[in-house]
Amino acid sequence: MKSRLGALPEAFPDAIVVVDSRGRIIRANARAASLFGFGEHEMSGLPIQTLFPDQRLISAGGRTARRDRAGRHLELVGSRRDSSLFPAVVAVMSAQIDRRTAVVMSIRDLTEAQRTQFMLRRGLQMLASEGWDCRALLRQLIQAREEDRARIAVDIHDDVIQTMSAASLRLQRLRLRLTDEAALQILAELQEAITLSLGHLRQLIFDLRPPDLEAGSLSVAVRGYLEQMHADSGIAYQLNDLLSGRAPESTAMLIYRNVRESLANVRQHARASNVAVELRDLEHGCLVRVVDDGVGYDPADVEDRPGHLGLLLIKERAELAGGWCRIESSPGDGTTVEFWVPFGESSTEPDTRHERAG
Repeated sequence: MKSRLGALPEAFPDAIVVVDSRGRIIRANARAASLFGFGEHEMSGLPIQTLFPDQRLISAGGRTARRDRAGRHLELVGSRRDSSLFPAVVAVMSAQIDRRTAVVMSIRDLTEAQRTQFMLRRGLQMLASEGWDCRALLRQLIQAREEDRARIAVDIHDDVIQTMSAASLRLQRLRLRLTDEAALQILAELQEAITLSLGHLRQLIFDLRPPDLEAGSLSVAVRGYLEQMHADSGIAYQLNDLLSGRAPESTAMLIYRNVRESLANVRQHARASNVAVELRDLEHGCLVRVVDDGVGYDPADVEDRPGHLGLLLIKERAELAGGWCRIESSPGDGTTVEFWVPFGESSTEPDTRHERAG
């Protein structure tokens, strides 16, 4: 049984590390060793903080991970053996490994995604220098990307999730027929793996196409992300929705993506206790303010800091849509991200929301 459990993480396409209640790595698959620049067996015994320095992952005794067996998603900065840094999304889930409580972490390098965003930004700059209508192009790009996201979300829901859910049910039926303790333990590990993967996929569907935003409620979609952020990181939030009506779908999607990008930077870099988000009408458009009480930074070095490309993209997306963006921060004084985008089309739909956030 020991060898089978040891090989279990190799079944995952992402880097996988298993951490004990003291925060030390007890198992890592080959993909994790390769991602962080270690040999196949060199990661065992290392503190998890070696991979994610100065970032809190697990509280004493593993309580942070145990509070949510469905898994949590964190946006962190990984550190390789050669001290090079990379942006990463980390899924965290509690599990029972060899009868001990442990934490399973699935780690994905986001460097390629950020490189793609950078190339898109440079391409838009080149088109602007040649006189192209970048606002119209941006709208088309946003529409095309959202259509792709919606199609992928449907495919994941209708195919992959249904197949994995069926496999989970078959495992449960098989478990009722077995009495051998070793076999039951292996089935429990497989069930944990499927549950973890299903949690990842459901979160991915939500990220690709937030159902509340699709239904026309920007405020509810933003609140949903804030609640998830609070559950994952403990950061308290206030949402003040002062919009008198619904923003057009394309504008609402741009606003939502920019708010998410701003909050991702809060989670990953700010070490904040509180964040406030405000949405309000202003001159036939929407003004958004995201304010945190974190450690702040020097805007002059933003381009040199890992993971901060998102702030530059927020600014350029707003400007290409015909709006503007202002980012204010200084060390020790938190950060304010404020941007305005025009509605660009009729926004006269009545406000049918039953709740106004305070």
